[in-house]
Formats: sequence, C-alpha cells, structure tokens
Amino acid sequence: MRVPIEFSERSLLGFLASTRLPMVSRIGDWTRRIALLGAAVCAVLGAASLLVDANGFWAAHLPLSGALPALSATPWFLVAWLDARRQQLLRAGSWLALALLLLTALAGWPRGVRDLTWLALPAIALLAGLGLGVLRGLPLAIAGAAAALLAGRFGPASATSAADGDIAFAFGLAGLVLGMALAGALANRLLYVTLLTAQAERRDALESTHVLRRREKLLRHALRVDTVGELAGMVCHQLRNTFQVLLGHVTLGAIADDAERRNRLALIEQTVEQAKPLLDHLMRMSHPEDGQAGDIDVGDVVARFLDHARHVLPANIRLIGEISPIHRTAHLDAEGLLHALWNLVINARQAIAGEGSITVRAGETPRGAWIEVADDGCGMAPEVRARIFEAYFTTKPPGQGTGLGLTAVARFVRSSRGAVSVASEVGRGTTFRLEFPTDAAPSQATG
Repeated sequence: MRVPIEFSERSLLGFLASTRLPMVSRIGDWTRRIALLGAAVCAVLGAASLLVDANGFWAAHLPLSGALPALSATPWFLVAWLDARRQQLLRAGSWLALALLLLTALAGWPRGVRDLTWLALPAIALLAGLGLGVLRGLPLAIAGAAAALLAGRFGPASATSAADGDIAFAFGLAGLVLGMALAGALANRLLYVTLLTAQAERRDALESTHVLRRREKLLRHALRVDTVGELAGMVCHQLRNTFQVLLGHVTLGAIADDAERRNRLALIEQTVEQAKPLLDHLMRMSHPEDGQAGDIDVGDVVARFLDHARHVLPANIRLIGEISPIHRTAHLDAEGLLHALWNLVINARQAIAGEGSITVRAGETPRGAWIEVADDGCGMAPEVRARIFEAYFTTKPPGQGTGLGLTAVARFVRSSRGAVSVASEVGRGTTFRLEFPTDAAPSQATG
C-alpha cells in the first residue's frame, strides 16, 4: 500500500532547510529578524515623532509621516515575531505583510498617491502572494489596492487641479498591486507543486530502496541454497556413519554387564556431542539473515572453518590446513567468509574423482590478508575458467548444480573490497585465491 503524501508547514520548512541555500534554508530566521527589527524601528520612530514635534501624530514632513503609521504597524510586527519563534511561518508572514501594508499606506497618505512610498505596495503584494499563496496574499493585495484608490480620491491632492491625474495614477497603481499579487500566487502554486513532486519522488525512491534491499536479501539467501544442499548431503553421510556407531554401542551394551553398559552410554553421549556441531552449523548456513561486518582475524576464521570441514568431508578427501600468522585485522563479515570457503571447498571436492586432497592456506602480505583453496582434482580448461563467476554457469549435468556457488563467492569478495583470482590446469588441479585489505595497526588478538 502506498503511503499518502503528507505536506504541511513543518515539512515545507524542512524541505527549505534541506536546500542549504543561505536565504531559503533560513527563511524562518529572516522572518523573525525582520519582524523584530521592524517593531523596534517603528516603536522608536513613533515615540520620537510624538516627543520632538507637536504635530508628530500624522504629518507629511516627518519620517514615516509621524507616529500613527509607525505605532499602527508595531503590534503586528511583534505578533509576526512571536509566530516566527513558534515556527508558524505562514501566520508570521501574514502579520508581517499586514504590518508593512499599514506602514506603507499610512506613511504615504499625507504625501499624496504620487509619493514614492506607495511603490512599495507592488513589492509587498508580490512577496505576500509568493510566500502566502492566494487565500492569504490576495486579500492583503486587495486591501493595498483599495488604499491606493482611496488616497487618489480623498487624499491631500484630491482637492487640487491634479486630482484627476492622481486618480488615474491610483488606478494604475492598484492594477499593478493586484497583478503582482497574482504573479506571486502563481509562483507559489508552482513552488507548491514542485515540493509535492519532490516529496513524491523522495517517497518513491525510499520505497524502491526498500524493495531492492529485500530482493538483495532474497538473492543472497538463494545463493546460499546451493551450498546448503551440498553441505546437507555431506552432513547426512557423516550422520549415517555416526548412527552406525551408535547402533553398535547399543547392540554391545545390550549383552554386556552394568559396568560395560555405563561405559557404552558414556561413549554414546560423546558421539552425539561430536555430531551436534554438524547440525548447528547446517542450521546457521540455512538461515536467511546475514552477519555483520566487523574487524576479524582471518586466520582464526579459517581455523574454525577447518575444524567444521574435517567433520563433514568424506574419508577419501584429505583436508590440509596451512595458516601463517596474520597480525592485522580485516573488516569482513565472518559468516560471509565461512560461506565463501564452503563454496570453494565443495567445488574442490566435486572436482576430485576418488581420493585426493584439498589444501586451505592463509597468510598476509603488506597489502592485506589472503586465503587460498587448492585441490588436486581435474582442473579447468581456459574457456571454462573464463566463465566460472558468471551467474548460472555450470559444467555439472542438469539438476545437479545451479551455477550460483562461485557467483556468491565473487559477490562477497567484491562487497568486502577484496579480489578473487583462479589458477587452473587440466589434470593438475585448481587454486582459488581471495585477497582482502587489512588495517594498518596489528591485531591485538594475535599478539
């Protein structure tokens, strides 16, 4: 089920902050500062006008035309500042636009509609439409246009011979104010749609990432299935031998005296304990969850693998371990490394007809740690060796191989920032070499 898009003032502020553009990402801070500065300037100028000039309440010769415009705008600047502190940006913008509108209209009224102060109205209308949208910005623009029309009709210049010209100028100014407001509103809608599209794309990308991770997880599990099947066959063979030993102890214990029976029971318990790790390891290998990468001692992991493999491989296969000291750790997934080693050893066992040997070596170079799995089996022709890491490529008869084992090895090595190589000659065996980068500092575990 698709999650509906949630778009709110908080998500808008979060999106603007994520752009990291100096003006855009800090729009809330700028709104708060402008509102506080406007309140301070208007309060100071309003109080100064009343104290300095006897006619300072509302007069054209004073800054901002006196105390009335300044003191009328001051409360709205303060309200805008408080809302901006609460992260209520749309309300703060509305009060800020209203304060600027009052300040502009009241400051320009005594000076006539042709005063340059009125030219701030189109800019205010544009910003209101752009930042607040149609429902908030257009009423403010209409109020500003109405103030310009009234100033042209009833303002100080209306009684002079230039009244008709002032009225015409007022109509032009009103039209410009409304046009700028509509332009800002259209830009606001465009920005809104852009934000919705960006949020939808972000949501789709997140869903796609989750799907890809799930598929990757299932693919990794599928890559394990082939290995687990081969391992299960070898484990069943070893368990069958174990069961024969158990049956022998039971048969001999049934005809023996009490002391011999107790000895047989102890031997049965010992045999079962020896068989239990085989089942535990098979269960871990079949689990779909992967391990976590960490700093590991490659030599210890290889030694642990050899202990498990000796219990699983058939008696006609001799397993040889040659582990040199490794003094640095590698950042690897230990379970993934064990899985890769099982794939290589299983392939080596299948390449050996009759009796043979598999040698697992490990060591380090100045560049990192390395592991080799070598067998004395049938080897590979060059054309086969060139394709062994391709998915689903196999030389086994139909139904006996999936061609995913060596693909899993290559994927693990690449994801671990390592490299895998193979050397093989028909009739003389095959050697796989895995190389992994290691830390510069010596491992504390090995000493």
